Amino acid sequence: MYGYLSVLLLLVPAGVLGWRIVVSKTRHDWIKIGAAAAAMATLVGAVTIAPYLEDFDSRDWRLDAGMVAAVSGSIYLLAWSQRKYGNRQHRTISIVAAIIGIVPVVASLATSLLFRA
Repeated sequence: MYGYLSVLLLLVPAGVLGWRIVVSKTRHDWIKIGAAAAAMATLVGAVTIAPYLEDFDSRDWRLDAGMVAAVSGSIYLLAWSQRKYGNRQHRTISIVAAIIGIVPVVASLATSLLFRA
């Protein structure tokens, strides 16, 4: 059950990135291309690490790379929200979505560090 919920939480930043690509009025195409790449990496990372979030172990480099990929959308949303020019309403949604996307990763890292056998 936790795996499905965490996948949904990890996919929130990818959905918001897709929404920001559509509603953004920026003339800089590199921002939209970066957002699409971050959304794709987030999707791949979320699907890759979903079965292993309950008993995450940082000894496997593939799971570590999947964890970084799953968080890349949240990091990109936080970076995009810190730009000087832009819509303040979009910033708020981006920050909230980034926090939602980081929660399952922080939770799995905390449980792996606290309850390591």
